[in-house]
Amino acid sequence: MRLAVTGRHGQVARALTEAGPLLGVEVVPIGRPELDLARPETVHPALAQAEPDIVTNAAAYTAVDQAEREPKQADTINAAGAGTVAAAARALAVPIIQLSTDYVFDGGKATPYLEDDPVAPSTIYGASKLAGEHAVTAATPNHVILRTAWVYAPYGKNFVRTMLAL
Repeated sequence: MRLAVTGRHGQVARALTEAGPLLGVEVVPIGRPELDLARPETVHPALAQAEPDIVTNAAAYTAVDQAEREPKQADTINAAGAGTVAAAARALAVPIIQLSTDYVFDGGKATPYLEDDPVAPSTIYGASKLAGEHAVTAATPNHVILRTAWVYAPYGKNFVRTMLAL
């Protein structure tokens, strides 16, 4: 199997790139400038060149606090960009796994969220990721939305590394 993963330098893409060969999966990491979600015209050609059997969209605008000051940038990457990747996957006749976030919920529930719980993002970041889920769903029926939380790795910016540095 050949997996194209966007967001080549992000934590998830790097982890998939490292783990894939151990599972017999050929991972093709793709990122800027070849695939730039702010430049939609780059998406289909970059994915087509990868010749994937499946696409994982791990590219995202992940600066949660900064998204409040740059809502257009967050929306361009997380919403429109996700839809563009999904449309390209559909054109290539391959499924897509869209990474999303628990920020699509308001955080007020005392128990763990279920996938069918009502969404109610309370941040620009969460709203942009929810809009991305909708864009993917509208672009292709051949998709999975995977909501993550507390992503960490030995590289990149994440909560665990920040706390260890204090």
